[in-house]
Amino acid sequence: GHHGHIMILYMQSRGDFIIIGDLMKSISLLMYNSLEGTIQEIARDYNANWMTAIELCNDEIYVGAENRYNLFTVQKNSDATTDEARHMLNVVGEYHLGEFVNAFRHGSLVMKTDTSSPSPAVDDIVSSFQSVHGCMLFGTVNGVLGAIADLDKAQYKLLLGVQSALNGVIKGIGGLEHSKWREFHNDRKVCPAKGFIDGDLIESFLDLKREDMNRVVELYNDELSKSKDEIQEDAPKPLLTVENLVKIVEELSRIK
Repeated sequence: GHHGHIMILYMQSRGDFIIIGDLMKSISLLMYNSLEGTIQEIARDYNANWMTAIELCNDEIYVGAENRYNLFTVQKNSDATTDEARHMLNVVGEYHLGEFVNAFRHGSLVMKTDTSSPSPAVDDIVSSFQSVHGCMLFGTVNGVLGAIADLDKAQYKLLLGVQSALNGVIKGIGGLEHSKWREFHNDRKVCPAKGFIDGDLIESFLDLKREDMNRVVELYNDELSKSKDEIQEDAPKPLLTVENLVKIVEELSRIK
């Protein structure tokens, strides 16, 4: 048997791995030993999150929702050199959604199209986003349905820059800054959002006037030029144009 939880509310499995969502003790990773017929805890998130839903993104990364309307992701620390570090799930993403999520499900609301051979007329910077699909859905107590898509490092870095540029052009309602609204916050801590991109904000680019679109692209390219010496090999290097950013956002807007 396995002990040490306040109250197990949620459980998901993938092969021999099991993740647990506890009433107060966040996410724990267990492993089933079929030879011995035992379940052993191999890692846990030591933050005190009151869980409302959990799911495995893959063998290494797990997503959770907690009762203060936040999402977060944790990662198995497989490469750690000490037993203590390996027993900790590293928090790699934190994000204030503003909705009470009570279910995650793998899948999509639309049929996936074959994008294995993108059109040669499409820029490389755009074609990389043709392979992005929604890999998980979430539902909330208010009836909201949302989609979570997996991005590689280069795609994430590009969209993070676009998100920052959009914040420089689009002003929040009542003067509320986007970065403040999306901060992960509960009764125990407040910290900036990380590891997530606000898809609704990115999609709002398509509703901007042409001059505002130009301003977003200008802000993005200026910031990219300032930091070009720090950009890694796998990061997107080409400067954006309004046309290819429109195509990128259109590709992302089909994710459901």
